[in-house]
Amino acid sequence: MLELKGVIPALTTPFKKNEELDIFGLRNLIDHVIDDGVHALLVNGCTGESWALDDDERSSVFEVSVEQTAGRCPVIAGCGATSARKAISSARQAERAGCDAIMVQPPWYVLPGEEEIEAYYRRILEETELPIVVYNIPRRTGISLSVALMDRLADEPRVIALKESSKDFVLLSEMIRCIADRMTVLVGYASVIGLPAFSMGAVGYIDSSTPVLGKRSREFYDVVMSGDLIQGRKMQTQMVKLNRTLFGVGTFPAGVKAALELLGRPGGSPREPIRALNQEQREQIRLVLEETDLLPVTGTGV
Repeated sequence: MLELKGVIPALTTPFKKNEELDIFGLRNLIDHVIDDGVHALLVNGCTGESWALDDDERSSVFEVSVEQTAGRCPVIAGCGATSARKAISSARQAERAGCDAIMVQPPWYVLPGEEEIEAYYRRILEETELPIVVYNIPRRTGISLSVALMDRLADEPRVIALKESSKDFVLLSEMIRCIADRMTVLVGYASVIGLPAFSMGAVGYIDSSTPVLGKRSREFYDVVMSGDLIQGRKMQTQMVKLNRTLFGVGTFPAGVKAALELLGRPGGSPREPIRALNQEQREQIRLVLEETDLLPVTGTGV
């Protein structure tokens, strides 16, 4: 069974200015992050504006990602939906495309109870074939998965990982203690809590800042896993500074996309209702890229 660990970037989905899918940009972005030394990649997640893609576009993203990756690292396909039926449809697209795993969050907006959430995951397991990464992202779904539920799902061999993105460090710690013997625990928001998460036993992260950080994200992982806490703290401080601006300017992921473009990487435009950053906002992004030594200081505006 696939083992996921290490540095896993959550990729943006590049769109052209007319909001059409930019396949060339997606291919280019994939090559960039693989060259950075990532261990796997995620497409069509929250960072990828999965809510904005129609069925054909989602299928194209899966197919192009697998083709461009060409076996250089595993491809995880975001397949969350408001119902098991819709999630299963997306998972089957991922299967046909040759993706290595799917990532599924509980149904958003619906706010189902725990028994209903468990039934949702078990139906997906019954009707699909790929390994599953369970995604806990209460800020987006309105639901925080419990340790008890994950304890039950951890007994399923195809539930191979949890992406824990609640920002609740106590919950993350409890998840690691309870399920890390049966599945890997990947931390979200690694730019903010990666160092303490690894100290507790997380073995990797799925993070939207990684394509912006480039090789530095892999360097951070290697430094922390080697036990160099002093250097790890220094790097974490810089990553926190970057993360606050990427998430604090405009509507996510517009800040991430702008940062990628400033770095010469294809972030692309966001899709409505998200607006691209204005000149003043782009300047804030440029400044933090300079302050964190990701972009040479020019002394000029964007």
